[in-house]
Amino acid sequence: MNWSRTKTVFIMTFLLLNLFLGYQLYEVNDENQLSLISGNSTQDRLRENKISIDVELPDDLEEVEYLVGKKEKRNSTDVDALALNGQTAELKDEQTIVSTLDDPFPIGEERETLNQFLTAYVTNGDEYQFVREENNVIYLDQIFDELPVFTNQNEPLRLLVNTDNEVYAYEQEYWNFEKQGDPKDTLINLRAIETLFNQQYITMNQRVTDFQLGYYSFFKESRVFAPIMRIVVDKGEDLGEVTYLVNAFEGTVQEQGILDEEEESLDLDLVEPDEEREPDEEEMIED
Repeated sequence: MNWSRTKTVFIMTFLLLNLFLGYQLYEVNDENQLSLISGNSTQDRLRENKISIDVELPDDLEEVEYLVGKKEKRNSTDVDALALNGQTAELKDEQTIVSTLDDPFPIGEERETLNQFLTAYVTNGDEYQFVREENNVIYLDQIFDELPVFTNQNEPLRLLVNTDNEVYAYEQEYWNFEKQGDPKDTLINLRAIETLFNQQYITMNQRVTDFQLGYYSFFKESRVFAPIMRIVVDKGEDLGEVTYLVNAFEGTVQEQGILDEEEESLDLDLVEPDEEREPDEEEMIED
């Protein structure tokens, strides 16, 4: 064996390897530096326009996928299980349970015991989180993989609250989610805020008051949920707070809508669950 030649081959191999690793390190440092410059530039522009971020931003999303959801079918077994837990329940349809508590559950003026109620009375109750409260109805969305799955003003859990701050009835649907497609890179959080600024959704002297990562279905009938940044902007006394949804893949922006007349009728259904009504379009979707 020619040891001199072998030694030369080893030296060249290690030299090439070091060059390759050095180039990779250079690329990583370069990307990090560009991200830092971009972040600083965005923050400078916001500062110059007196736009403040009054909330701690979460960690940036990394590679994520779309979600596909399907509502779980409910049956008499689900109803019977609730009957053993101090409730009188019935099937509103094959996907929805309406339940009335034998004894209303106090959740307090600040809703401090809401999570206790969810754990004690609602099937998979720990998989829901508070979204909003209107007209004595608390609306909650589900959580998947530690991120909320926001619906298009069509929350799967609605709690009825009386004037004594007690939950006395609720209506529940449950989604099963699974990831679909290959993981894709997403926008960084500051870039999402910059997108709102560039498209004049947020302007001088306004404030970012809430920022959440999650998933969202941009169409009420859709079962596909895209990763989004849900950003709440305080636009001052005249305009109040407006919620924007930034698609984490494409950077497109949509203002989160308000309840329409058809959706407001849901409250009446909850108050009088036995009242007959025609199913809406989503209820008629075949599984």
